[in-house]
Parts: sequence; C-alpha cells; structure tokens
Amino acid sequence: MFPLLYNNSCLSSCGVSLTEYAQEIHLLNPDAQGSLLVIEWRKRLNVSSLLRIPEISQAGAYRLAVADNIDPYVLFAWLRISDLITKNQQVSQELNIVKLKSKLHLIRRLTFEDVDTIRLRLKEYFAECGIKFAIVKHFTGAPVQGVIKRNLDGTLNLIMTARRKFADVFWFTLFHEIGHILNGDIEDRLVDYEFTQNEAEDRADEFAANTLIDPEQYSYLVETGDFSLPRIRQFCSEQNIPTYMLIGRLQRDKYLKYHQYFNEKVKYELDKIEKQ
Repeated sequence: MFPLLYNNSCLSSCGVSLTEYAQEIHLLNPDAQGSLLVIEWRKRLNVSSLLRIPEISQAGAYRLAVADNIDPYVLFAWLRISDLITKNQQVSQELNIVKLKSKLHLIRRLTFEDVDTIRLRLKEYFAECGIKFAIVKHFTGAPVQGVIKRNLDGTLNLIMTARRKFADVFWFTLFHEIGHILNGDIEDRLVDYEFTQNEAEDRADEFAANTLIDPEQYSYLVETGDFSLPRIRQFCSEQNIPTYMLIGRLQRDKYLKYHQYFNEKVKYELDKIEKQ
C-alpha cells in the first residue's frame, strides 16, 4: 500500500490529504479510486512504480534530509505537485536580480495589505523578475517552508507554504527565500526544510530580519528594554511597519513570550486552492 494515498499518513492541519488536494486542484482525476488512482499518481509523479519513490528521492534532485518527520512519499509528491502548479505560469523573462532588488520595498509594503491583494501582487511582482510564484498547502510529512528551483529557461520557481498562518512568520520566511536568491544559494533546487541550520540559512535569516526591520533602530529599541505595547506601536509607526511584525521579531529573539500581545498578532489564510 502507498502511504501518500491515505488520509491517516498525510493529513494537513485542516484534514485534507495530499490526494484530495491534488484532486481538488485537478492535478488528479477527481473520480479516480483504487488502482486507477495509483495509475494517476504514477503519471503525475513520472514514476513506473510508487514503491521506487524513496530510491528516486535519494538519487536525484529530490534528495531527502534525514529526519524522523519526513515521509518520502509525501515529500516527493508535494515537490512534484509544486512543480506542476507553477509549470503553466507565464513569465516572459529570465531571472533578473537587479529588478528583484528594486521590488523589495513594494513587497515589504504588502505587509499592510489583505490576503487577496498579497497573493495577487506577489505573483505579479515576482513574474516581472523572472520568478514563478505559488503558495502551496503544507502537509505533515513534508516539513518544508520554501522551495526554489532553477528552470532550464532561466526562470526560477519560488514555492511557499503557510504552515503556521501567522503573518510575521510568513513574511520572514518569504524574505528568507528572497535572501537565498540574492545570495546566490540556488544551483538546481533548494528545499528549505524548517529544521535546516547552516551558514547559508543564517545569511538568509539575517537578510530577512534586516530587510523587514531596520537593524540599527531595532538594536536601539532592544537596548532601551522598553517592550510595552505603546512603545511598540510608536516604533512601528516611525518605521512604517505593522505592529505584528515587531512583536513577532521580539518573540523570536526571546525578548517577549509568545503569549504576550497575542491579540496583536495577525493570521493569514494564504494557501487557498487554485484549480490548475
């Protein structure tokens, strides 16, 4: 039996299996069941046998990290679905790093916008830079926060997940992935696992942190030790950033507990299903 076909081994937080998701976005025949469903998966995953997925994963571009929370079937299928979702996006030019840098302030402004505007504008901005962009549902067994893939035509795919829903986490992760692109970390495919720790990840973290919040002003705030809500709001007004962004940063840096100012935090529902 193949784990990725059954709800009990590949449920997301909202209870939708990977198979159900693929059927909902019409990557799989919605009516396929049993052996026909196996055939559908084999076609979509481009494998002769689903049992070969772990072997293919280890040998190819889908190389897996060693971790207890990775299901090779789910991860392989999730990465393939991500490729298929971006396949038909129209991007008229190769990756343009200069243009991407010029878009950073526009992307940062989206931190104040509603979910629908964020989804639309991000796809537009990235397309102008030679990047195909999508937000794909997160699934247990594929602990991925982002994937960046270099295509043969010189474009990139940038895939995001929105696992924890918090807006500050989403934006930090997005700018983290942009940091990887600007830092030249992409060769063929970079699968950014949630647990990865290395020098490239540290550089991407630093880029994200310093792009979202001015590092000198943040250091000054930390030195004062005043993390009251009025001071936080004043700082955010002066720096033109949303309050949730600074609170999230202070929580990550352990100056605030995660329960503090919880009502100020913002959650997104960004992984809305888009039929292919």
